[in-house]
Amino acid sequence: MSQQFDVIVIGSGFGGSVVTCRLAESGARVLVLERGRRWTKDQYPRQAKDAWIYEHTQPQKYNGWLDLRFFKGMAVAQGAGVGGGSLCYSSVVLEANPTRFEQGWPREITYSELLPYYDRVRKMMGVRPIPPGQHTQRAKLMQQAAQKVGYSDRFQSMPLAISFDSDWNYQLEDPLNEKHSRQFVNAQGQKQGTCIHLGNCDLGCDVHAKNTLDLNYIPAGENKGAEVRSLHLVRYIQPDEGGYRVIFDRIEDGKLIRGEERAKIVVIAAGSLGSSELLLNSRDKYGTLPKISQQLGKKLEC
Repeated sequence: MSQQFDVIVIGSGFGGSVVTCRLAESGARVLVLERGRRWTKDQYPRQAKDAWIYEHTQPQKYNGWLDLRFFKGMAVAQGAGVGGGSLCYSSVVLEANPTRFEQGWPREITYSELLPYYDRVRKMMGVRPIPPGQHTQRAKLMQQAAQKVGYSDRFQSMPLAISFDSDWNYQLEDPLNEKHSRQFVNAQGQKQGTCIHLGNCDLGCDVHAKNTLDLNYIPAGENKGAEVRSLHLVRYIQPDEGGYRVIFDRIEDGKLIRGEERAKIVVIAAGSLGSSELLLNSRDKYGTLPKISQQLGKKLEC
């Protein structure tokens, strides 16, 4: 089997999209396999019968916006689509507290080592706080409450990966009308608009003001030659002649169609649950990666 790609990246969320972008920029031939759709504004779920749910046991029938998993004492909502979790998170981009790196990490991973990359991400994703005058009445009430209990110094606007227009305000005529969203083309050639505070950040921004990964890191990688295939659900990974064979099911017309690709390097970036599930399936169900540690998936004391 010919090797068309240097690297196959499984998943297109925060891990997969960044590594795709940087590898493609370095000249590598990169293939991204994403289990979910490449969502467009006309597909965002809004009505009860829309494609809300990604059902991992029947992805050929249900490949919607969220993959909901329920465990003992915990429920997990995962994004399903090109852009991964960036599609459904609240757009908050926070820098980790330096104390978080004091223990439990390899010595190479330190706050000072990561600091310049926080700046790089903020620039790439257009991170900024909500402009003055655009806070909701609820936010103002919370600020007043913080002041009254003596915590005014702890109240602040979170940095958000959202494109704002500083001139927008609630006093405009019909302020939530899309006509007030200022249209622009971003640095990766993607059409976007500025925020008009519709409140659909977790459900698909109607005006593309939310700077999701499918609007920045992913197209930046594609501009350098990366190939992104949506609706490709990876089943297992198999070593093959100095590289790896990645076996997947392609979702097409309500059917699962088996396929495979090969590369020297495979990056597993399918999220905490998806990556573990893929490795466990490769080790236990298909027997293709038998040397994976038996500690994978075990509950460890921290």
